Amino acid sequence: MTAFDPTFLLFVPGDRPDRFEKAALSDVGGAILDLEDAVAVENKSSARETVATYLDANADTSRVAVRINAPDSPWFDADLEMLATRRAAAAVIPKTPNPAAIDAVVSVLKHLDVIALLESAQGVLHAAEIAAHPRCIALAFGPFDLAADLGCSDEWEVLLPYRMQVLLAARAYGKRALDGPTLSIANPSHTEKDARAALRLGYDGKLLIHPAQILPARKAFAPTREQIDRASRIVEAGKQAAVTVLDGMMIDQPLVAAAQRVLDRARVYAP
Repeated sequence: MTAFDPTFLLFVPGDRPDRFEKAALSDVGGAILDLEDAVAVENKSSARETVATYLDANADTSRVAVRINAPDSPWFDADLEMLATRRAAAAVIPKTPNPAAIDAVVSVLKHLDVIALLESAQGVLHAAEIAAHPRCIALAFGPFDLAADLGCSDEWEVLLPYRMQVLLAARAYGKRALDGPTLSIANPSHTEKDARAALRLGYDGKLLIHPAQILPARKAFAPTREQIDRASRIVEAGKQAAVTVLDGMMIDQPLVAAAQRVLDRARVYAP
């Protein structure tokens, strides 16, 4: 397996072991075995045992993260106990309200870093403090739970200020920023549209809930041939002088850095 990469992460219900390996080997940055929203209340215990069995049976779980149940849920402690002696790529904390929630997780999971899902008013308000936590490797935006908490629409333009707040916090502390999932799985264009919007804001990737969303998400993040060519020319021009002119446009180091990000995306996503 290639290394875990918190860019595109595919959720898999924790009670569907038939999908675990396929998700872990799919063309994404990693799989998230989900013990939270994807599992019905009556199946929480059996799903936890199923995930534990899978982690025990596989020598390489380096591309598999586990989303535990929320810190204020009745299943939180049991989820931590299950993961305490098992290897995984990361623990995903839903509805992370503040950095104290990360402290509670890593005090038990001393070997795992965390991805913090910000999907409540408290979480977004504390985004910077959460991003500053040394064991947090990424912030993920949760639009639908946040909209429910705020009592607002989950439309993109309504949630845009909160998306930006999460992104700013992640950037300020050098952490990855992942946009939330698209609920539509029947129409790939919906995923692609949302992914392009997230990319324009500056997000590093996106949470996915179905394998059919992988290709449109990757397509959205892949630079075009024209963008790659122009970025290459800008980077080369930047090597010649700190400030120069290319095609009648002034090129300075911020533009060179932006062009380098395009080339970095091309290496990961371009066909």
